[in-house]
Amino acid sequence: MKAITSIIIIGLVFYGSVFAQNITNTLGSTGLFTIKDGVNSYFSLSQSNGNVSLFRNMELGGVGTSTSSRGVVTKNGIRFVHNFGTENLFIGLNSGNFSLTGYNNTGYGTNTLTLNTTGYLNAAFGVNSLSSNTTGFQNTALGTETLKSNTTGSNNTSVGCLTLSKNTTGNSNSAFGTSSLSSNTTGSGNSAFGNRSLSFNQTGFENSAFGYSSLLSNTSGSYNASFGNLSLYNNTTGGSNSVFGHSAMNNNYSGNYNSAFGNSSLYWSTLGSNNCSFGYSSLFYNDYGNGNTALGTRSMENNYSGSNNTAVGYLSGNTISSGSNLTLIGYNSQPTSGTATNQITLGNNSVTSLRCNVTSITSLSDKRDKKNISDLQPGLDFVCELKPRQFNWDKREWYENNTSDGSKTEEIKTAGFIAQELDEVQTTHNAEWLNLVLKDNPEKWEATYGNLLPVMVKAIQELKAENDKLKSEIDSMKTIEERLAKLEDLITDQNKLKEVKLTEK
Repeated sequence: MKAITSIIIIGLVFYGSVFAQNITNTLGSTGLFTIKDGVNSYFSLSQSNGNVSLFRNMELGGVGTSTSSRGVVTKNGIRFVHNFGTENLFIGLNSGNFSLTGYNNTGYGTNTLTLNTTGYLNAAFGVNSLSSNTTGFQNTALGTETLKSNTTGSNNTSVGCLTLSKNTTGNSNSAFGTSSLSSNTTGSGNSAFGNRSLSFNQTGFENSAFGYSSLLSNTSGSYNASFGNLSLYNNTTGGSNSVFGHSAMNNNYSGNYNSAFGNSSLYWSTLGSNNCSFGYSSLFYNDYGNGNTALGTRSMENNYSGSNNTAVGYLSGNTISSGSNLTLIGYNSQPTSGTATNQITLGNNSVTSLRCNVTSITSLSDKRDKKNISDLQPGLDFVCELKPRQFNWDKREWYENNTSDGSKTEEIKTAGFIAQELDEVQTTHNAEWLNLVLKDNPEKWEATYGNLLPVMVKAIQELKAENDKLKSEIDSMKTIEERLAKLEDLITDQNKLKEVKLTEK
């Protein structure tokens, strides 16, 4: 009887497997469908919540690597997990694809495919990640739409939503942070760390950006290194810039070969190139000045268009606006005015000693570089009109609103000239070309005492000539005196002789 029953059951199963179109098993309320042996459960389906539970591994057999019809986990008909290609892994809705150019896969039976030799060793995790890849290899994509448009680009690492999402053929890029390098298409060798870093880069290559929105707007600039939130934020085509600090070179868009170190250094620079800025807010307002070097907090802070300036020290040169070829060394060292040119300033106006192992400065004086050489005219008369003075310093800048009340007058006297009096003398003698007075800043005249040296030498020479003349005249008078003395002696002798003759008579 048991044998007959078994035959009937097998027949029913065979009949159902051959002729049945649909098999429906209905669970009652809170029912549980379980597949198990006498001890272990392997599969269960709960009617209460519809959850399926697997108590062992799930094996997608029959194929070594996925194809469009086998070895794929789908979700609502959309590929979700597969490993199409050689040593590739794709996880996420529409991650990867099944049409990689030149991609072939190992299979089994009549569907055996050849080994893939191009697009390999890719790993993608996220919706649409690496979904357009054709021959690119050794790419790693983690996040929604990471490397979504990549076709042949290789050796890219993309971590964060939309990172490298438009990359097509760019190679060896590293993007970490939401939207970093999200617009990159063909640029290669870029490294972006931070949300939106290098977000608009398209073709620029070998850029390094570290920090939120660093190098955000860069499109085609290359060889830039940017470290700090918002650093090189607006750079578009500028290249070979090195930046370290929050908002450093924030507004640069086409300047090249700049180095900025410090929070907000070279902040407003847009077109300037070949500038070096070290220190908080140094060269802050520089727009298109070139070839400037600023070392120190707020050094050359207000320079706008001046070029080829050097400022060393806290606040040094921060009054420069458009002046050029200025050298300023020391705390708060400033030129005569913001538009001055061709000056060197050592220290601020509180410096009282200029110390050096030598006492003079060597300057060009080669005859071959001079024309229209003639004797100097201003001399003794000029010097005699000068008015050497002694005085006590009482600088206006020591007071609020630059208004002196005499309360801060220095006790120690000093000697020198008054700039206005020097200017009056050189104007009277039509000798303003001597440049004894520097009037770049109308509110603060300065004197150039060194320019008096040739005039002093001329005056000494004139005194020497007069002295030699007087000496010659004195010598002549001495000769006359000697001759007169001899004549007097002769007269005396003659008188004595006359007296003797009279006596003898």
